[in-house]
Amino acid sequence: MLCPRCNQGDVIHARVKKTGQHLFVCEECEATWFSREAIGLHGFIDFGSYMETIGSAPLWSEITIEDS
Repeated sequence: MLCPRCNQGDVIHARVKKTGQHLFVCEECEATWFSREAIGLHGFIDFGSYMETIGSAPLWSEITIEDS
């Protein structure tokens, strides 16, 4: 799915290794949503900001890409 925020990157399904939280993250702008249904122009959080709120480094190595 093309990211509705930047219209450039694909939104991928991922899981945070530390917590098991499922995320949907744009590979380009790193807009992040917590459910597929929530993906849109509003209601996203920056991937790095979210990771910092849970005490994790804002790195892609901290997540696992899930099958869509």
